[in-house]
Amino acid sequence: MNQESVSLSAERHDEKARRAWLDLDRVRVYSGVVLTLFGLLMATWAWYSNGFTDGNVSRPGTDFSVFWSASYLALTEVPVHAYDVARHLEVVSAYGTLQHGSNIVLPWLYPPTFLLMVLPLALFPLALSYLLFMVGSCYVYLRAIGCLLGAGSVMRRGLWLPILGSPAVIISAILGQNSMLTAALAAGAACLLGRRPVASGVLIGLLAIKPQLALLMPVALIAGRHVGALLSAVATAAIFVAASLAVCGWETIPAFMQSVDWARQNLVEGPLHGWYGMPSVLAAAQLAGLDAAPAYAVQGTAALAAAASVAYVWSHTREVPLRAAVLAAGALLATPYVRHYELTWMGISMAGLVGDGIRHGLSGRERALLVVAWLLPLFEHANPLMGMPQIGPVVSALLMIVSVRRTMARIGFPVVPVGPST
Repeated sequence: MNQESVSLSAERHDEKARRAWLDLDRVRVYSGVVLTLFGLLMATWAWYSNGFTDGNVSRPGTDFSVFWSASYLALTEVPVHAYDVARHLEVVSAYGTLQHGSNIVLPWLYPPTFLLMVLPLALFPLALSYLLFMVGSCYVYLRAIGCLLGAGSVMRRGLWLPILGSPAVIISAILGQNSMLTAALAAGAACLLGRRPVASGVLIGLLAIKPQLALLMPVALIAGRHVGALLSAVATAAIFVAASLAVCGWETIPAFMQSVDWARQNLVEGPLHGWYGMPSVLAAAQLAGLDAAPAYAVQGTAALAAAASVAYVWSHTREVPLRAAVLAAGALLATPYVRHYELTWMGISMAGLVGDGIRHGLSGRERALLVVAWLLPLFEHANPLMGMPQIGPVVSALLMIVSVRRTMARIGFPVVPVGPST
Protein backbone atom coordinates (compact mmCIF):
# COMPACT_ATOMS: atom_id res chain seq x y z
CA MET A 1 0.00 0.00 0.00
CA ASN A 2 1.56 3.35 -1.09
CA GLN A 3 1.60 6.57 0.91
CA GLU A 4 -1.28 8.08 -1.07
CA SER A 5 -3.50 5.09 -0.32
CA VAL A 6 -2.59 5.22 3.38
CA SER A 7 -3.45 8.94 3.50
CA LEU A 8 -6.75 8.34 1.71
CA SER A 9 -7.62 5.52 4.11
CA ALA A 10 -6.79 7.72 7.12
CA GLU A 11 -8.96 10.52 5.73
CA ARG A 12 -11.88 8.13 5.30
CA HIS A 13 -11.47 6.86 8.85
CA ASP A 14 -11.34 10.45 10.15
CA GLU A 15 -14.49 11.32 8.20
CA LYS A 16 -16.32 8.27 9.55
CA ALA A 17 -15.08 9.01 13.07
CA ARG A 18 -16.61 12.49 12.87
CA ARG A 19 -19.96 10.89 12.14
CA ALA A 20 -19.61 8.34 14.93
CA TRP A 21 -21.70 8.62 18.09
CA LEU A 22 -18.47 8.68 20.11
CA ASP A 23 -15.56 10.62 18.65
CA LEU A 24 -12.37 12.11 20.05
CA ASP A 25 -13.93 15.51 20.73
CA ARG A 26 -16.70 13.97 22.85
CA VAL A 27 -14.20 11.72 24.63
CA ARG A 28 -12.10 14.73 25.59
CA VAL A 29 -15.13 16.64 26.85
CA TYR A 30 -16.48 13.76 28.94
CA SER A 31 -13.02 13.01 30.36
CA GLY A 32 -12.54 16.68 31.20
CA VAL A 33 -15.81 16.62 33.13
CA VAL A 34 -14.66 13.57 35.10
CA LEU A 35 -11.32 15.20 35.88
CA THR A 36 -13.10 18.36 37.03
CA LEU A 37 -15.34 16.35 39.33
CA PHE A 38 -12.29 14.55 40.65
CA GLY A 39 -10.64 17.89 41.39
CA LEU A 40 -13.74 19.05 43.26
CA LEU A 41 -13.77 15.80 45.24
CA MET A 42 -10.13 16.25 46.26
CA ALA A 43 -10.70 19.91 47.18
CA THR A 44 -13.71 19.00 49.32
CA TRP A 45 -11.79 16.14 50.93
CA ALA A 46 -8.86 18.46 51.69
CA TRP A 47 -11.18 21.06 53.22
CA TYR A 48 -13.03 18.51 55.33
CA SER A 49 -9.78 16.99 56.63
CA ASN A 50 -7.99 20.32 57.22
CA GLY A 51 -5.57 19.79 54.39
CA PHE A 52 -5.40 16.01 54.93
CA THR A 53 -4.02 16.53 58.44
CA ASP A 54 -7.04 15.45 60.50
CA GLY A 55 -6.33 12.01 61.89
CA ASN A 56 -10.05 11.41 62.37
CA VAL A 57 -10.56 11.34 58.59
CA SER A 58 -8.99 8.84 56.19
CA ARG A 59 -6.65 10.40 53.63
CA PRO A 60 -5.43 9.62 50.10
CA GLY A 61 -2.71 7.01 49.78
CA THR A 62 -4.18 4.34 52.03
CA ASP A 63 -2.62 1.48 50.08
CA PHE A 64 0.61 3.39 49.56
CA SER A 65 0.98 3.63 53.33
CA VAL A 66 1.31 -0.17 53.24
CA PHE A 67 4.32 0.18 50.93
CA TRP A 68 5.84 3.01 52.98
CA SER A 69 5.34 1.15 56.28
CA ALA A 70 7.02 -1.98 54.88
CA SER A 71 9.95 0.20 53.82
CA TYR A 72 10.06 1.83 57.26
CA LEU A 73 10.23 -1.54 59.02
CA ALA A 74 12.86 -2.85 56.62
CA LEU A 75 15.06 0.22 57.10
CA THR A 76 14.64 0.71 60.85
CA GLU A 77 14.35 -2.91 61.98
CA VAL A 78 14.67 -5.98 59.74
CA PRO A 79 12.92 -6.56 56.38
CA VAL A 80 11.06 -9.68 57.50
CA HIS A 81 9.14 -7.58 60.05
CA ALA A 82 7.15 -6.17 57.13
CA TYR A 83 5.36 -9.53 57.04
CA ASP A 84 4.52 -9.36 60.76
CA VAL A 85 0.88 -8.26 60.53
CA ALA A 86 0.69 -6.84 64.05
CA ARG A 87 3.97 -4.90 63.78
CA HIS A 88 3.12 -3.66 60.30
CA LEU A 89 -0.30 -2.42 61.40
CA GLU A 90 1.31 -0.51 64.26
CA VAL A 91 3.41 1.46 61.78
CA VAL A 92 0.45 1.99 59.43
CA SER A 93 -1.63 3.29 62.33
CA ALA A 94 1.14 5.56 63.56
CA TYR A 95 2.26 7.03 60.24
CA GLY A 96 -0.33 5.96 57.69
CA THR A 97 -3.49 7.45 56.27
CA LEU A 98 -6.25 5.54 58.04
CA GLN A 99 -8.43 7.41 60.48
CA HIS A 100 -7.82 6.88 64.18
CA GLY A 101 -9.54 3.78 65.54
CA SER A 102 -9.98 2.17 62.12
CA ASN A 103 -10.33 -1.61 62.20
CA ILE A 104 -9.21 -2.08 58.58
CA VAL A 105 -6.42 -4.66 58.24
CA LEU A 106 -3.79 -3.75 55.65
CA PRO A 107 -1.09 -6.45 55.73
CA TRP A 108 1.99 -6.60 53.51
CA LEU A 109 1.20 -9.33 50.97
CA TYR A 110 3.92 -8.76 48.37
CA PRO A 111 6.96 -10.89 47.48
CA PRO A 112 10.48 -9.91 48.55
CA THR A 113 11.08 -8.51 45.04
CA PHE A 114 8.60 -5.69 45.64
CA LEU A 115 9.96 -5.17 49.15
CA LEU A 116 13.34 -4.53 47.55
CA MET A 117 11.76 -2.09 45.08
CA VAL A 118 9.96 -0.06 47.76
CA LEU A 119 12.90 -0.09 50.14
CA PRO A 120 13.85 3.59 49.54
CA LEU A 121 10.30 4.94 50.06
CA ALA A 122 10.64 5.60 53.79
CA LEU A 123 13.74 7.72 53.18
CA PHE A 124 11.21 10.47 52.45
CA PRO A 125 8.19 11.62 54.49
CA LEU A 126 5.04 9.64 53.68
CA ALA A 127 3.24 12.45 51.82
CA LEU A 128 6.22 13.37 49.64
CA SER A 129 7.01 9.72 48.95
CA TYR A 130 3.40 9.12 47.91
CA LEU A 131 3.40 12.09 45.52
CA LEU A 132 6.71 11.07 43.92
CA PHE A 133 5.56 7.47 43.50
CA MET A 134 2.26 8.41 41.89
CA VAL A 135 3.74 11.07 39.58
CA GLY A 136 6.34 8.57 38.39
CA SER A 137 3.71 5.87 37.90
CA CYS A 138 1.44 8.23 35.93
CA TYR A 139 4.35 9.27 33.73
CA VAL A 140 5.39 5.74 32.73
CA TYR A 141 1.73 4.77 32.24
CA LEU A 142 1.20 7.71 29.88
CA ARG A 143 4.36 6.83 27.99
CA ALA A 144 3.28 3.21 27.62
CA ILE A 145 -0.16 4.12 26.31
CA GLY A 146 1.41 6.72 24.04
CA CYS A 147 3.44 3.95 22.45
CA LEU A 148 0.30 1.94 21.72
CA LEU A 149 -1.56 4.94 20.30
CA GLY A 150 1.33 6.35 18.28
CA ALA A 151 4.30 8.52 19.16
CA GLY A 152 3.28 11.94 20.38
CA SER A 153 -0.45 11.35 19.97
CA VAL A 154 -1.19 11.36 23.70
CA MET A 155 -0.23 14.99 24.18
CA ARG A 156 -0.79 16.27 20.64
CA ARG A 157 -4.32 15.00 20.27
CA GLY A 158 -5.40 15.52 23.86
CA LEU A 159 -5.63 11.81 24.62
CA TRP A 160 -4.05 12.41 28.01
CA LEU A 161 -7.51 13.53 29.15
CA PRO A 162 -9.26 10.13 28.83
CA ILE A 163 -6.16 8.46 30.27
CA LEU A 164 -5.72 10.59 33.39
CA GLY A 165 -9.49 11.02 33.66
CA SER A 166 -10.17 7.29 33.54
CA PRO A 167 -11.67 5.86 36.74
CA ALA A 168 -8.94 3.20 36.83
CA VAL A 169 -6.19 5.82 37.01
CA ILE A 170 -8.09 7.99 39.49
CA ILE A 171 -8.81 5.07 41.83
CA SER A 172 -5.22 3.83 41.59
CA ALA A 173 -3.93 7.34 42.35
CA ILE A 174 -6.25 7.88 45.32
CA LEU A 175 -5.28 4.55 46.85
CA GLY A 176 -1.61 4.92 45.96
CA GLN A 177 -1.44 1.54 44.28
CA ASN A 178 1.23 0.13 41.95
CA SER A 179 -1.16 -0.92 39.18
CA MET A 180 -0.13 1.85 36.76
CA LEU A 181 3.48 0.75 37.16
CA THR A 182 2.78 -2.94 36.49
CA ALA A 183 0.54 -2.14 33.50
CA ALA A 184 3.23 0.14 32.07
CA LEU A 185 5.82 -2.65 32.41
CA ALA A 186 3.63 -5.01 30.37
CA ALA A 187 2.78 -2.44 27.69
CA GLY A 188 6.36 -1.18 27.52
CA ALA A 189 7.61 -4.74 27.05
CA ALA A 190 5.23 -5.24 24.11
CA CYS A 191 6.35 -1.95 22.54
CA LEU A 192 10.08 -2.67 22.87
CA LEU A 193 9.93 -6.28 21.77
CA GLY A 194 10.58 -5.74 18.07
CA ARG A 195 13.40 -3.21 18.50
CA ARG A 196 15.03 -4.06 21.82
CA PRO A 197 14.15 -7.62 22.87
CA VAL A 198 16.62 -7.70 25.78
CA ALA A 199 15.17 -4.51 27.28
CA SER A 200 11.68 -5.91 26.73
CA GLY A 201 12.64 -9.03 28.66
CA VAL A 202 13.99 -6.89 31.50
CA LEU A 203 10.62 -5.14 31.85
CA ILE A 204 8.86 -8.51 31.89
CA GLY A 205 11.27 -9.81 34.52
CA LEU A 206 10.48 -6.82 36.73
CA LEU A 207 6.86 -8.03 36.85
CA ALA A 208 8.15 -10.41 39.51
CA ILE A 209 6.84 -7.72 41.87
CA LYS A 210 3.35 -9.04 41.03
CA PRO A 211 3.84 -12.45 39.40
CA GLN A 212 0.13 -13.31 39.26
CA LEU A 213 -0.26 -10.72 36.49
CA ALA A 214 2.59 -12.17 34.41
CA LEU A 215 1.19 -15.68 34.00
CA LEU A 216 0.70 -15.32 30.23
CA MET A 217 4.02 -13.62 29.45
CA PRO A 218 5.83 -16.91 28.70
CA VAL A 219 2.93 -17.98 26.47
CA ALA A 220 3.14 -14.73 24.50
CA LEU A 221 6.92 -14.87 24.06
CA ILE A 222 6.94 -18.53 23.05
CA ALA A 223 4.05 -18.06 20.61
CA GLY A 224 5.75 -15.03 19.09
CA ARG A 225 9.10 -16.85 18.94
CA HIS A 226 10.88 -14.21 20.97
CA VAL A 227 13.55 -16.44 22.47
CA GLY A 228 15.94 -13.60 23.29
CA ALA A 229 13.30 -11.69 25.22
CA LEU A 230 12.24 -14.85 27.05
CA LEU A 231 15.81 -15.58 28.16
CA SER A 232 16.23 -11.95 29.20
CA ALA A 233 13.01 -12.10 31.23
CA VAL A 234 14.03 -15.32 33.00
CA ALA A 235 17.50 -13.95 33.77
CA THR A 236 16.10 -10.64 35.04
CA ALA A 237 13.56 -12.36 37.29
CA ALA A 238 16.25 -14.68 38.67
CA ILE A 239 18.66 -11.79 39.39
CA PHE A 240 15.79 -9.78 40.88
CA VAL A 241 14.85 -12.60 43.25
CA ALA A 242 18.47 -13.24 44.21
CA ALA A 243 19.08 -9.55 44.92
CA SER A 244 15.92 -9.30 47.01
CA LEU A 245 16.95 -12.31 49.10
CA ALA A 246 20.47 -10.97 49.52
CA VAL A 247 19.18 -7.61 50.76
CA CYS A 248 15.98 -8.62 52.57
CA GLY A 249 17.01 -12.07 53.82
CA TRP A 250 15.89 -15.59 52.94
CA GLU A 251 13.40 -15.44 55.86
CA THR A 252 11.15 -13.31 53.68
CA ILE A 253 10.33 -16.35 51.49
CA PRO A 254 8.47 -18.41 54.15
CA ALA A 255 6.98 -15.17 55.50
CA PHE A 256 5.70 -14.33 52.03
CA MET A 257 4.22 -17.81 51.62
CA GLN A 258 2.34 -17.34 54.89
CA SER A 259 0.97 -14.04 53.61
CA VAL A 260 -0.14 -15.77 50.40
CA ASP A 261 -2.06 -18.31 52.48
CA TRP A 262 -3.61 -15.45 54.48
CA ALA A 263 -4.69 -13.76 51.25
CA ARG A 264 -6.18 -17.00 49.94
CA GLN A 265 -8.29 -17.50 53.05
CA ASN A 266 -9.30 -13.89 53.66
CA LEU A 267 -9.46 -12.37 50.19
CA VAL A 268 -9.59 -14.93 47.37
CA GLU A 269 -11.92 -17.48 48.97
CA GLY A 270 -13.75 -15.20 51.34
CA PRO A 271 -15.56 -13.34 52.63
CA LEU A 272 -18.33 -12.92 50.07
CA HIS A 273 -18.30 -9.13 50.45
CA GLY A 274 -14.84 -8.87 48.90
CA TRP A 275 -15.80 -10.71 45.71
CA TYR A 276 -18.09 -7.89 44.59
CA GLY A 277 -15.08 -5.65 43.93
CA MET A 278 -12.81 -8.40 42.57
CA PRO A 279 -13.18 -8.65 38.74
CA SER A 280 -11.83 -12.19 38.44
CA VAL A 281 -13.48 -15.31 37.07
CA LEU A 282 -13.00 -17.03 40.43
CA ALA A 283 -14.86 -14.28 42.27
CA ALA A 284 -17.67 -14.28 39.70
CA ALA A 285 -18.02 -18.06 39.94
CA GLN A 286 -18.18 -17.97 43.73
CA LEU A 287 -20.73 -15.15 43.65
CA ALA A 288 -22.79 -17.33 41.30
CA GLY A 289 -22.97 -19.95 44.06
CA LEU A 290 -20.17 -22.35 43.16
CA ASP A 291 -18.07 -23.90 45.88
CA ALA A 292 -14.31 -23.36 45.87
CA ALA A 293 -13.36 -26.49 43.89
CA PRO A 294 -15.71 -25.96 40.91
CA ALA A 295 -15.02 -22.24 41.01
CA TYR A 296 -11.30 -22.94 40.63
CA ALA A 297 -12.12 -25.29 37.75
CA VAL A 298 -13.98 -22.47 35.99
CA GLN A 299 -11.04 -20.16 36.69
CA GLY A 300 -8.65 -22.71 35.21
CA THR A 301 -10.79 -23.03 32.08
CA ALA A 302 -10.81 -19.26 31.66
CA ALA A 303 -7.02 -19.16 32.08
CA LEU A 304 -6.61 -21.79 29.36
CA ALA A 305 -8.90 -19.84 27.03
CA ALA A 306 -6.91 -16.67 27.72
CA ALA A 307 -3.64 -18.49 27.05
CA ALA A 308 -5.00 -19.87 23.76
CA SER A 309 -6.15 -16.40 22.70
CA VAL A 310 -2.78 -14.83 23.54
CA ALA A 311 -0.96 -17.62 21.69
CA TYR A 312 -3.15 -17.16 18.61
CA VAL A 313 -2.74 -13.39 18.36
CA TRP A 314 0.98 -13.38 19.14
CA SER A 315 1.68 -16.12 16.61
CA HIS A 316 -0.40 -14.52 13.81
CA THR A 317 0.42 -10.81 13.99
CA ARG A 318 3.35 -8.55 14.79
CA GLU A 319 1.12 -5.51 15.34
CA VAL A 320 1.97 -4.22 18.81
CA PRO A 321 -1.46 -2.69 19.69
CA LEU A 322 -3.32 -5.98 19.13
CA ARG A 323 -0.67 -7.95 20.98
CA ALA A 324 -0.84 -5.62 23.98
CA ALA A 325 -4.65 -5.62 23.91
CA VAL A 326 -5.04 -9.40 24.08
CA LEU A 327 -2.18 -9.80 26.58
CA ALA A 328 -3.59 -7.29 29.06
CA ALA A 329 -7.17 -8.57 28.81
CA GLY A 330 -5.95 -12.16 29.03
CA ALA A 331 -3.88 -11.38 32.14
CA LEU A 332 -7.01 -10.16 33.95
CA LEU A 333 -8.82 -13.39 33.04
CA ALA A 334 -5.95 -15.75 33.87
CA THR A 335 -5.27 -14.66 37.44
CA PRO A 336 -7.65 -15.75 40.22
CA TYR A 337 -6.76 -12.67 42.29
CA VAL A 338 -7.24 -9.22 40.79
CA ARG A 339 -8.60 -6.09 42.44
CA HIS A 340 -10.55 -3.21 40.93
CA TYR A 341 -7.56 -0.85 40.99
CA GLU A 342 -5.69 -3.23 38.67
CA LEU A 343 -8.09 -2.38 35.86
CA THR A 344 -5.35 -0.03 34.67
CA TRP A 345 -4.40 -3.21 32.78
CA MET A 346 -7.76 -3.01 31.07
CA GLY A 347 -6.72 0.51 30.08
CA ILE A 348 -3.76 -1.04 28.25
CA SER A 349 -6.11 -3.39 26.41
CA MET A 350 -8.37 -0.48 25.50
CA ALA A 351 -5.41 1.59 24.29
CA GLY A 352 -4.28 -1.29 22.11
CA LEU A 353 -7.69 -1.56 20.47
CA VAL A 354 -7.91 2.20 20.00
CA GLY A 355 -4.40 2.22 18.53
CA ASP A 356 -5.44 -0.50 16.10
CA GLY A 357 -8.70 1.32 15.44
CA ILE A 358 -6.86 4.51 14.48
CA ARG A 359 -5.45 2.59 11.52
CA HIS A 360 -8.31 0.24 10.73
CA GLY A 361 -11.45 1.79 12.22
CA LEU A 362 -13.71 0.85 15.11
CA SER A 363 -17.28 -0.39 14.89
CA GLY A 364 -20.07 1.14 16.92
CA ARG A 365 -20.23 -1.93 19.15
CA GLU A 366 -16.50 -1.82 19.76
CA ARG A 367 -16.79 1.81 20.81
CA ALA A 368 -19.61 0.89 23.20
CA LEU A 369 -17.45 -1.86 24.69
CA LEU A 370 -14.62 0.63 25.23
CA VAL A 371 -17.00 2.95 27.10
CA VAL A 372 -18.15 0.11 29.35
CA ALA A 373 -14.54 -0.92 29.99
CA TRP A 374 -13.57 2.69 30.80
CA LEU A 375 -16.39 2.98 33.34
CA LEU A 376 -15.97 -0.53 34.81
CA PRO A 377 -13.67 0.52 37.71
CA LEU A 378 -16.45 2.78 39.03
CA PHE A 379 -18.84 -0.17 39.05
CA GLU A 380 -16.27 -2.42 40.73
CA HIS A 381 -15.51 0.24 43.34
CA ALA A 382 -19.18 0.71 44.20
CA ASN A 383 -20.31 -2.88 43.80
CA PRO A 384 -19.52 -3.98 47.38
CA LEU A 385 -22.29 -1.56 48.38
CA MET A 386 -24.64 -2.50 45.50
CA GLY A 387 -24.16 -6.27 45.64
CA MET A 388 -24.69 -6.82 41.90
CA PRO A 389 -23.25 -9.76 39.88
CA GLN A 390 -19.57 -9.59 39.01
CA ILE A 391 -19.32 -8.46 35.36
CA GLY A 392 -15.59 -7.65 35.24
CA PRO A 393 -14.53 -10.97 33.66
CA VAL A 394 -17.19 -10.57 30.97
CA VAL A 395 -15.74 -7.22 29.92
CA SER A 396 -12.20 -8.65 29.93
CA ALA A 397 -13.37 -11.60 27.82
CA LEU A 398 -15.07 -9.31 25.31
CA LEU A 399 -11.92 -7.19 24.93
CA MET A 400 -9.94 -10.37 24.38
CA ILE A 401 -12.44 -11.66 21.82
CA VAL A 402 -12.34 -8.37 19.91
CA SER A 403 -8.54 -8.61 19.79
CA VAL A 404 -8.71 -12.15 18.43
CA ARG A 405 -11.43 -11.26 15.94
CA ARG A 406 -9.49 -8.29 14.57
CA THR A 407 -6.42 -10.51 14.18
CA MET A 408 -8.47 -13.11 12.31
CA ALA A 409 -9.87 -10.46 9.99
CA ARG A 410 -6.37 -9.12 9.35
CA ILE A 411 -5.06 -12.48 8.12
CA GLY A 412 -8.08 -13.08 5.90
CA PHE A 413 -10.06 -15.42 8.16
CA PRO A 414 -13.81 -14.93 7.55
CA VAL A 415 -15.57 -13.31 10.50
CA VAL A 416 -19.14 -12.26 11.18
CA PRO A 417 -19.57 -8.46 10.98
CA VAL A 418 -20.35 -6.82 14.32
CA GLY A 419 -21.44 -3.44 13.04
CA PRO A 420 -20.41 -0.66 10.71
CA SER A 421 -16.73 0.24 10.75
CA THR A 422 -16.65 3.84 11.90
